[in-house]
Amino acid sequence: MRVTQTMLTKTNIGHLSASYQKLSAMQEQLISGKKIQRPSEDPVVAMQGIRYRTEVREVEQFKKNVNEATGWMDLTDSALNEVTSAMSRVRELTTQAATDTYDATQRKAIQSEVGQLIEHIGTLANTKYNEKAIFNGTKTDQPFISMEGLKEYLTTPGKAVNTVFTDGDPTLKEEVIRYEISSGIEVQVNVSPTNVFSPETFTTLKKLYDALGGVSDAGAVDSSNNGAELSGMLKDLDSMLNQTVETRADLGARVNRLELNASRLEDQEIIAKSVMSDNEDIEAEKVIMELKSYETLHRAALSAGARIIQPTLLDFLR
Repeated sequence: MRVTQTMLTKTNIGHLSASYQKLSAMQEQLISGKKIQRPSEDPVVAMQGIRYRTEVREVEQFKKNVNEATGWMDLTDSALNEVTSAMSRVRELTTQAATDTYDATQRKAIQSEVGQLIEHIGTLANTKYNEKAIFNGTKTDQPFISMEGLKEYLTTPGKAVNTVFTDGDPTLKEEVIRYEISSGIEVQVNVSPTNVFSPETFTTLKKLYDALGGVSDAGAVDSSNNGAELSGMLKDLDSMLNQTVETRADLGARVNRLELNASRLEDQEIIAKSVMSDNEDIEAEKVIMELKSYETLHRAALSAGARIIQPTLLDFLR
């Protein structure tokens, strides 16, 4: 087969073109830091990349959910801690007032402080996290306790306890709020409001408030101010405190579970990102060495091509 000058030229140009494409591809890899720039370059790497990125995004979303849930539950625990402190103070004042040496004036002063503590408990029941009421079930856009209703209930004889609650019936707020913290795993972030802020709780506090003011269960003024009635309420106050402590203990167990899950998600994220990097990212040092090698070969090809293509018709006629 006769090899012509044209054939040599075309062959050389074809090799040079392929060399340019290879150099261009390697330069793109260095600039982007990725093995491929288009899915068509390596469909397997592209498909695996989609799967790995999806896994990373999923783990990142679970981490956000865990952080959100942790914030909600930490604030809930803080609010319940304050409720415990307020109720403990109410019990302390009740113990003092139950002493027969206390007269009506002294008990009236204690009643004023107890009234403030009851209102503080109502305020804690309306605690918000990111503008969401944490003790109101799924109706997070409205408060659990009507503060005006609570004040009226304390100071107005004959008021029903349901006036304390925004919706009238606190049992309607038993809905559970859950966050997905891992694939197929959810955790409840809220607590049942009636475990701590039940109608029975406010009924007991109302009876205590009235007793401190010298008002009997029937609504009549009891001038004797006998401390026996107040002493009898200590058991109810203890029950309320125990219920709050139990609620906090249950919440604490869920917080511990969240912390363990958060640690596991950190490990998952590191592994997922490492696998994704191994699949997509280049080894810069290796690519640079290959680029230098190809540049050397490319220059040699240019030099050889220049010598092959150089002869003209005049060169042949000499």
